[in-house]
Amino acid sequence: MGDFGNIFSNTWAFILVMLFFGGSIFVHEFGHYLAARMRGLKVLRFSIGFGPRIFQWTGKDGCVYIISLLPFGGYVALPQLADMGALEGGNDEEHKKLRDLPKASCADKIIVSVAGAFFNVLFAIVLATIVWIVGIPKNSAYETNVVGFVPETISNIDGTKIACPAKQAGIKVGDKILSIDGHDVKDFSEVIELVAIGAGRTKDGKPSSIFKIERDGKIFDIEVLPQLIKTNLSTGDEIRMVGITPALTMQVAQVMQNSPAEKFGIKKGDIVVEFNGLKLYSNAHLGECLNNLKSEEKAKISVLRDGKKVVLEILPKKIQITKALATIATKSGDTLELFISNKNNQKSEIGIPKIYTATKSDSLAKIKVGDVVCDVNGKQIDSLEALKNVIEKSKNSAIKFSMAHPDGEIFDLILSSPLSVKINPPTTKTMLGYSIIPQKIISHPSIIEQFSDSIERTINALSSLINPKSDVGIKSLAGPVDIGRVIYQLSLTDFMLVISFAVLLNVNLAFLNLLPIPVLDGGHILFAIIEKLRGKPLPPNFFATIQVGFTILFISLMFYIVFYGFMRWDGDAQLENEEDVNAEYYIKDLSF
Repeated sequence: MGDFGNIFSNTWAFILVMLFFGGSIFVHEFGHYLAARMRGLKVLRFSIGFGPRIFQWTGKDGCVYIISLLPFGGYVALPQLADMGALEGGNDEEHKKLRDLPKASCADKIIVSVAGAFFNVLFAIVLATIVWIVGIPKNSAYETNVVGFVPETISNIDGTKIACPAKQAGIKVGDKILSIDGHDVKDFSEVIELVAIGAGRTKDGKPSSIFKIERDGKIFDIEVLPQLIKTNLSTGDEIRMVGITPALTMQVAQVMQNSPAEKFGIKKGDIVVEFNGLKLYSNAHLGECLNNLKSEEKAKISVLRDGKKVVLEILPKKIQITKALATIATKSGDTLELFISNKNNQKSEIGIPKIYTATKSDSLAKIKVGDVVCDVNGKQIDSLEALKNVIEKSKNSAIKFSMAHPDGEIFDLILSSPLSVKINPPTTKTMLGYSIIPQKIISHPSIIEQFSDSIERTINALSSLINPKSDVGIKSLAGPVDIGRVIYQLSLTDFMLVISFAVLLNVNLAFLNLLPIPVLDGGHILFAIIEKLRGKPLPPNFFATIQVGFTILFISLMFYIVFYGFMRWDGDAQLENEEDVNAEYYIKDLSF
């Protein structure tokens, strides 16, 4: 499992989760509390958090105020609204005394139930106002709906390659995406989200999305068949993807010394716009064009400089972007790929062999990406050549690898001979040698824009969840663990992103709590209206059975979601480790 303790041992992370997640729930419950007091209803308990009580006190009004260990929930015990009996604490004698309390009216029940959501909305308005005034950082590339690159393949999290759905469907760079499955598209974030939550299917049951495209002034529909791409090894989470990336402005930030870009006249501030007369839409698009050049073939690169078009004839250069890679193959077909890890000098061929990839098989079950080879048959290895020599000299005897996991655990891996070893040369890439200015802007969305976006996203996600044709399941729901992690991760980028997320969180809480489902506020409202229409209360046994049944269901669902939240955390920790390993394997990749 991942190191779950690290995040919550961080004081800043804990404060943020308490402030924005626990605080959102506090605001909700405080709304219920104030409304109940204003309507003259009896408040038994006001609890912030669940689980063991840290401390409590009894107010002059007889209400017991509780602070509990787990700050991911809370409740206000209102016997006149919903007597949950032992589920909310207390004892039989206490509840008998409460039966003589005046019955809450329909208006009482509706006002108190709505108050929680109303306070979440008020809190969201305050937060949205801050976002509107201060602004939030955004990647401006995702503000477009123009396709910047369509690759040949896309990759699963386990490294397997899949033919790119967008490429197969005929989508091209420069296409403008107007809508997906009838939903208008404003930017590329919506493209990704609408594909992910889509519920379209072909006649044979494959995922399908209908893209409305504008190309060369013509508008037409293209059916794209998204692939389910694994995003987490621990949970098996999958998401629909089509493989496209957005167009972006390629304004030069820095020209590398002794690079083709410097030699042939590209300058800082230039905007790269064309390759041999072809309009460019992204770095990846340019990279594809460069890779199609013949050896020693020059290219005409057009740039905008001080508003004027300048054409430069440049001879690109192949640059080493990775280290060499050794492939060890067993007689059963399993493979291990290793490179030399040397953080002090990435280009050095002397260091420690580290696992880059490994076949998922029983014989290699203990191997993880990032494991290091301490020795082979008792001999320390400091280069791929040394590794190859030891294995080749072992002839037909079993070979013992002493390995170490990234966490320091030592273990042995014994492989039967014969083993084949091949050293693959470093990967090269044709480049010009410059970097571009990061596509960052500060956005100031209005309060209405933030609310409409939050409501739309909540409705779309809920619709996808209940649609049997979508690929979004219950385990995809974000629980306390996921929300806490999101808040922490956003805080590492920009604190304003946390506040923006809190707007979505509070709108989400308000909306979902008003759904007409027993236990939720909307359920209380529904029962109050039914009682009003009937002219008499619902049978106590019926009401209690429904409430208890849905409470048990809700608690079970929460345990399920929390379990998958921790599993997802573990999978993400594995992915982060693999990304660190990948960063070691790659020498500096200029990308263009």
